[in-house]
Amino acid sequence: MRRSTALVMTLVLCLTLVLGAGIYAQVKKDEKSGLDRVEGSVQAINKDKSTLNVIQSGATKTTWKVAYNDQTKFTMRNSPAKVDDLKDGLRIVVLGKYEKDMMTAARIDIRTEK
Repeated sequence: MRRSTALVMTLVLCLTLVLGAGIYAQVKKDEKSGLDRVEGSVQAINKDKSTLNVIQSGATKTTWKVAYNDQTKFTMRNSPAKVDDLKDGLRIVVLGKYEKDMMTAARIDIRTEK
């Protein structure tokens, strides 16, 4: 009985380490700035909390929680923009710092619609 419990605990620990590392590994580094980079589509915007959810492009479809603040620069196709230009379904690129379960955006570039 003790042996099977130890085996199950070991498997759970290994699975947790692998999945946790796998999620972080999906955050790419931007070569120019060295910041973390996530590219995807806006799923939900909460302007009261200054957050948005981004569904990452590609096969994983991972959802990232992104926080923005008064230091975040907004651009639309590399021209100045503002937070009000963000809309559900738009494709964006977020550059920032990923920590724990949220990315704090230094820059959000609005690209195109889905």
